[in-house]
Amino acid sequence: MKRVRVMLLAVGLVVGLGACGSDDTTSEVEATDGTGTTVAETTTTTQAEPTDADDSPEPSQDVSGIDWATVDLTTIDWATIDLSQVDFAAVEGNPTVANLDAETLELIGSRMNPGHATLTIGEQTWEFDSFVCAFGHDATQSDVFSFSSDTRGEHEGAQVQVQANIRDDSGEGRFEGADLVHQVYIQDVSDFDNPSIHFEFNSAAGIQLDGYDLFAEGLFDDKLTTDAEEIPGTLEARCGDASVREMRGSSR
Repeated sequence: MKRVRVMLLAVGLVVGLGACGSDDTTSEVEATDGTGTTVAETTTTTQAEPTDADDSPEPSQDVSGIDWATVDLTTIDWATIDLSQVDFAAVEGNPTVANLDAETLELIGSRMNPGHATLTIGEQTWEFDSFVCAFGHDATQSDVFSFSSDTRGEHEGAQVQVQANIRDDSGEGRFEGADLVHQVYIQDVSDFDNPSIHFEFNSAAGIQLDGYDLFAEGLFDDKLTTDAEEIPGTLEARCGDASVREMRGSSR
């Protein structure tokens, strides 16, 4: 098993959260050639260590209907709410974010689940400690991609990217149904001309979404060989709390 140390990943994070957690990282989360969509802009953030779900307090406040662009953020019980319900893209533009003290920002950073992903192709397995997703055309900032996701990590000296994407040319924002393209790939993005790894599958189906949980299964082709191959593979992932359903305004 190859353990991949994640170097990045945050989507629409509050600028102030850069002071939270442990290791500072500068990230560029964007689709490579062939997907035509951007998951998130370049951002500098701090990735906190994921907390044990068994140690987290039970959510005491339903925040699913809150307008995160306008709510007074100091009235939110950040210690117990379900952070996956927070629209961090909207929070970033909320003027009351400046009123959150350092202790609250540190609390938010420590509680955020960055997500995770495990990709297996044949006998090879890669694990990632972070995974972000964009649900819907507004979130992917694309007219054709209804879902996109991203993680990157360092593997044997190379920067490796994994994405799972769903293309819906109808513009209806569907995740399943006819005339869709489901794509999962892993690629060395540190050297496009001479990559050390590049596996990909494209199919009419294969990606299943259940809330923030993702499971994909398909036959991968090794793009570094001239022969068309069909190597069984799976991707099991959990989208992190910073994942985006709407880029602006509306809640999840």
